[in-house]
Amino acid sequence: MAILAARRLFPAAVLALAACAEQPWSKEDATAEQQQKDKSECEAQAYREVQKRYASLPTMGPALMSDSTARRLNSYPSGPFADVYGTQLQEESRLASACMREKGYAQDAAKPK
Repeated sequence: MAILAARRLFPAAVLALAACAEQPWSKEDATAEQQQKDKSECEAQAYREVQKRYASLPTMGPALMSDSTARRLNSYPSGPFADVYGTQLQEESRLASACMREKGYAQDAAKPK
């Protein structure tokens, strides 16, 4: 019974993992070196832009908590307003993608050969 369930779930798991893979950027007349250079430039530009935007925002550090045995531990807050670094990574990714599109690149799914 477990083997049958695993056979049914395996294709779905493979598709889910494939959907998470980063799609490559492509442009007809760009060499691999030019594509890498453009990608690096866009990522650096996005990083600088995000650093300017988020530099003035306060960061929320861990809270000092105690458990039931009075041991002290750090508890990190969660959520979109507490996880400033995660928000910055999402914004960097969005800006870098927009930059690559402006340069004429497209992000297509891997084409079978």
